[in-house]
Amino acid sequence: MKKLSLLILINIIFAQTSEKANVTIYKDGTALVKQKIVWDNIPKGKSIIKYDDIPKSIQKDTPFISIENVQVLNQKFVEKIFSSNNYFSSKKGDYITVKLKNEKAVSGNLLEISSSVLTIQFKYSVRSFNRDNIEYIETKDNISAPNFSPYLQWEIKNNKAGKVKASLVYKLGNVSWDAIYRLTTNGQTEGELVVEGVILNNSSKDYFNANINLIEGIINKSKPKQTNNYSEMAMSRSVVQKNTPAELGDYYIYSTGSIQSFTSGENITVGIYGPLNVNYKKVYVFENFERQKKDEPLRIEYTLSNTEKDGLGIVLPAGKVDIYTNSNKGGFEFIGSDNIGQVPKGESSKIQAGYAFDITGKRKVINYNRQRKSEEAVIELALNNSKSETASVKVIEHINGDWVIRDPSHDYIKEDASTIHFLIDVEPGKKEFITYTYRKEWK
Repeated sequence: MKKLSLLILINIIFAQTSEKANVTIYKDGTALVKQKIVWDNIPKGKSIIKYDDIPKSIQKDTPFISIENVQVLNQKFVEKIFSSNNYFSSKKGDYITVKLKNEKAVSGNLLEISSSVLTIQFKYSVRSFNRDNIEYIETKDNISAPNFSPYLQWEIKNNKAGKVKASLVYKLGNVSWDAIYRLTTNGQTEGELVVEGVILNNSSKDYFNANINLIEGIINKSKPKQTNNYSEMAMSRSVVQKNTPAELGDYYIYSTGSIQSFTSGENITVGIYGPLNVNYKKVYVFENFERQKKDEPLRIEYTLSNTEKDGLGIVLPAGKVDIYTNSNKGGFEFIGSDNIGQVPKGESSKIQAGYAFDITGKRKVINYNRQRKSEEAVIELALNNSKSETASVKVIEHINGDWVIRDPSHDYIKEDASTIHFLIDVEPGKKEFITYTYRKEWK
């Protein structure tokens, strides 16, 4: 009767199936997994059930289970798996046999074992062996049902015999996602935008026909962020034309639908938005500080306004923006990249693409006069456009302290207590000059 009971228990532990999972992936390197599990032929009363299809990167304090019409008495996370080093370390004092290279096997009581040395007590002596010279170590044990992977185990009380259905929820590490934007420019004001999500799975577990959701937002955690060491990964791509995120409290969730295969070591790209026809503002930026002298190419900057009239008006996640353009010869070329933060509806984001070859700025301090309680400087800025089209240039001037602007050659805008800027269009093949005087006084 005892043998029969033991066979039933073993069947309960291993006779199980799991359905497709729902996986919600965060940008902090973690994911929430919701998995349906089924055990067949569970007897009435108390039983022990087991689930071992879990990743090595599972967060051990997060699993919880709900079982239909079953009382869960306790849950156990069993992490101990078979290791020869741990096994033989537990055999100190026991009788073992060691076979040395090109020598006969010897037997004695194990006194010490490490990665480099093994020591045995013989009847009249003690001898240590270099592990590199050992062919094998042997005991007379018979290990019953060794564990080769961690597993979850529950003691349950079932009201009736039959099939048991459960919902398991847990968090795991080494899974994350990020947004990748592809902006293809077409002139000074219009372009095409595609937004994709790149999902990384380095969790040691494969998911098939899984429903994948992506969370945009910063989630507070009680523990320090775990650093992910991603190895070289395979890449696949699944593009969706349009994706409308749903609100999740203070966050947004993007649904990618069912992914047929999301295996460990893979990098999968899924569509979020696009292609979208968008409007942008392109300017060349010349940024300076007080008495600074400069002669350099100007920074290229695109401004995307997240509004419906500009082709957007959607929830834009934080991510990397790669910028491309179509060349005069019909080619498709990469011209720069930048990172953007989250862009809510109605807000805008600036994207820097590099520095222009044919549009340059030169800044000179024409005159500088410093007195005991005042300072005055005359600034000249020369903007040169060697291109064949008009360039919109933004000159940013940073001035600290209590200041006033005198005799400006062009209208300016005061951004804050230490910044002004000029906006000017420079005709093709022309040069424009901006001059102004700033004066600072103090007590």
